[in-house]
Amino acid sequence: WRILKRYCMKSIIVESAITNHYPLNSCIMNSLRSLLVIVALFISMLACQHAIDKKMLLGEWKGAQWLIEGQTADYDATSTFFSFQDDGTYTYRYTDMEEKGKYFVSRDELITTPDGGIKMMVRIEKLTSDSLVMNMNRGGTSETLTLVR
Repeated sequence: WRILKRYCMKSIIVESAITNHYPLNSCIMNSLRSLLVIVALFISMLACQHAIDKKMLLGEWKGAQWLIEGQTADYDATSTFFSFQDDGTYTYRYTDMEEKGKYFVSRDELITTPDGGIKMMVRIEKLTSDSLVMNMNRGGTSETLTLVR
């Protein structure tokens, strides 16, 4: 605002000396108009966060890479399997453990609720026809799981 005020005040001095009118209102209105355009663009970018197409998520996925804090994890990513069904159910398998439940997608979030368990959320970083990258947070530790078809 100080810069805007300084700019407008310089404009007043110059224009009032030449034309004998005070363009402060016009200067403020132009600056506010520019500010509103910037705010509107920012809001529209937030509102248009890449929404995930649930249909692309459907089907079988196999683990390819598991990172913890950007480093290769001790988990065997290739022993990880996900299956997402059109009816909103999923199956997750890791080695000999299996979990089934319900899921839904909201913007870039995958929310799962295991049967008899509590709701969990992971962020879908990338989803293409042949790869799925999920970002998770386990107790403050960042994990990234990459799955492929």
